[in-house]
Amino acid sequence: MKILLLTSFDLFPPVHGGSRIAYNFAKHAATRHEVSAVISHLYSQGGQPDLAGEHVHVRYCPPSAFDRLRVLSFVVNPYFYRTAARACRELQPDVVQCETLWPVVVGWRLKREFGVPLVCVEYNVEADKFAALGRPAPLVSVVWRLEREACRRADHIVTLTETDQQRLVQGYGLPASRASTIRPSPDLDDFAFDAAARARVRQHLGLSEDDVLLTFVGNLQYEPNQQAVRRIAEVIHPAVMERHPGARFVVIGQGKELLRDCLRERLTFTGYISREELVAHLSATDVFLVPVEAGAGIRVKIPEATACGRAVVATAKAAEGLEFFAADELLRLEAVDERFVQAVLGLIENRSLRDDMGRRARARTEREFGWERTLAAFEAVYRQVTTRGAHQTQA
Repeated sequence: MKILLLTSFDLFPPVHGGSRIAYNFAKHAATRHEVSAVISHLYSQGGQPDLAGEHVHVRYCPPSAFDRLRVLSFVVNPYFYRTAARACRELQPDVVQCETLWPVVVGWRLKREFGVPLVCVEYNVEADKFAALGRPAPLVSVVWRLEREACRRADHIVTLTETDQQRLVQGYGLPASRASTIRPSPDLDDFAFDAAARARVRQHLGLSEDDVLLTFVGNLQYEPNQQAVRRIAEVIHPAVMERHPGARFVVIGQGKELLRDCLRERLTFTGYISREELVAHLSATDVFLVPVEAGAGIRVKIPEATACGRAVVATAKAAEGLEFFAADELLRLEAVDERFVQAVLGLIENRSLRDDMGRRARARTEREFGWERTLAAFEAVYRQVTTRGAHQTQA
């Protein structure tokens, strides 16, 4: 199978959940398929491609003034289309896959020009997310129309949760037969507890084994993650520090300059860190926080943390699609309120509880996730869309 992957974000290095999913997809799909990725420099850290081999190929769209429009640039950027069209002519793919809604206009053009099936992977229901974030009504309307057309024109839509799948089916009249839910998976080869790394990070932070480390991970240029950090700084941090002055908070992710108002004593912003350092920081963590209340995004940060055996406290929104985690494996609260704070304090004050929760969460993660399973689900979608396309051609 030849797969042309169109993605909104640079994968080298992957700096957030979306780019990590696309990176892992290319890495694992290339073990038995031909994968060509067309990517941009948007939000780039300027890293060098590190996926090598005869079955994976990487092409960059040239930087341009269109990048100032951020993700919406892909709707109108001629350079991205030209790069993708060149790749399509040379690769002659069996399927074009858009990672996120934004490259879908380019995907439509390739489908029309080259007759190749189009799969769109929706990381959120974008119109709902834009509305929840209070975006201007005209912009929400534009995103709604784009999403509706994606549901009409793509050969298949993949969502990350069953809830999002139902929203698209009911909200846009998407036929249920053209929608699937495929959960993103952490790379279990990379994400696992590392005792030596835990000791190193905690020593660097000046923590004894009795001091508790609480961690949040996310791209801080993404507004829902900014809101989550403010909830940590304004709601969770004061309550924890009052009872546990030796505790430490760490916020990991690029864009820390946007949250200077959240600077607090014993609250550290690391900026972007490598995948290896992320695993080290997760191993050092005692309580992993996910106080995201809107536009929950990729939802890969929770299984990455549980893969490292961490105890997690999250909002129900952030944990959508992870309902198979039992209550003693993952704590879910409806909002970042007093109950959320008490759940955090309960884990801080009961080491055996959080250790047991982390062990159970790791076991659940190993049962439910894995890229072999994820890739098999995508392959089933490809068989469906290529078979349908062949039947339509014969007709």
